[in-house]
Amino acid sequence: MYRTLPALLLVLLVLWPTAAAMADTKSSLSPSTVAEHLAEDPVYVHPSRGAALSDEQARELRERIVDEDLNVYIAVTPWREAPESMVTALIGRSEGPGVFLAVGDGGPVVGRRSSDDRSGVSRVTLKQTLEVLEQRPDMIRADLEERLHVALDMLGDERVAAREHACLSAGPVLDPRLATALLWGLAALPLLALVVWGMRRRSRRPLRVMPLSEAVVGTVDSTEQETTRRELEPALVSYGRRVSRFSGNHARATTALEAYEAAAKVLDTAEDMADLVGARVLLDHCEAALSGDSTPRHCFFDPRHEGQTGKARWRAPASHRSVTVRACARCRRDLKEHRVPMTVLASSGRVAVPYYAVPARESVWAATGYGTLAPDLAARVLRGDDRG
Repeated sequence: MYRTLPALLLVLLVLWPTAAAMADTKSSLSPSTVAEHLAEDPVYVHPSRGAALSDEQARELRERIVDEDLNVYIAVTPWREAPESMVTALIGRSEGPGVFLAVGDGGPVVGRRSSDDRSGVSRVTLKQTLEVLEQRPDMIRADLEERLHVALDMLGDERVAAREHACLSAGPVLDPRLATALLWGLAALPLLALVVWGMRRRSRRPLRVMPLSEAVVGTVDSTEQETTRRELEPALVSYGRRVSRFSGNHARATTALEAYEAAAKVLDTAEDMADLVGARVLLDHCEAALSGDSTPRHCFFDPRHEGQTGKARWRAPASHRSVTVRACARCRRDLKEHRVPMTVLASSGRVAVPYYAVPARESVWAATGYGTLAPDLAARVLRGDDRG
């Protein structure tokens, strides 16, 4: 007993300065300090919050914000008191416009928009984003990294925000008519049990399952390809007129012409849906050059997918290596849940396979990921690279 007391006192003397320093660090963290950091780096993570968001996760968020040119700033802090007022203080001390997201110690994600309209995010989109993060069951259970990536998906595209917000589950409303229906349902339970018993007996009988014939599958594929071709042909003519009349920057004119000629070449000899999708991608590159926009950032799995794309780690089936690709929000969610995203199929061979499964030397689409892995897609098409 007498030996234990001195030992406890010694432990307290050793740990007290450390605990006091930690408390002092948390209390001394001011919005001005965080604002100064955010002026140089869009993601701030306090050292005490490394367990909530690691350095690697913060780096991926930072790269995505920069790559997608989003006016979003994230602060992960040990603040416990009044995080909303802290966000307001951050905005007041920051020079640039944008959306500021703050995560306190154990609290929700709080967001505010700068007072001017240059942030690029509407009040409705921000409101929908915060409601999804705090009310949707899957987001409540998700870790902080996933919640912040979903927030960037929604803040980067108002259509994605509206779609994700629509997935909020509505609470049940019990009115008198519903109560009456429930009573009738309870009364009908014995009859329902009898019907289920009869169906189970019938289900034990052997059934003949007739799969779709190759002819039917081929007809469906041909119809889809013809519909896509009919959409692309007038679009190609329209782009031809625009390219011929373009009188802007010489480099942009050259890029637009190259993309247009490559699209025309592909469409003229397209053999399957993979080629038609490639023609669509090349026309998107032509549009970007004519409009002076940046190079399109398509989804690696299917360039027809809408919404902002972001970086995602992906390991192809039967492969031990993982790669980084650009993917839309839905495909990134599929990857997180270990599902193979829906992708473009190449059907020029005997069996339809995902386009990226074709050897790169045999398919310019697989070799470039429809231009998401290599910037010279149009040049490769014009020089005659194989298309599978």
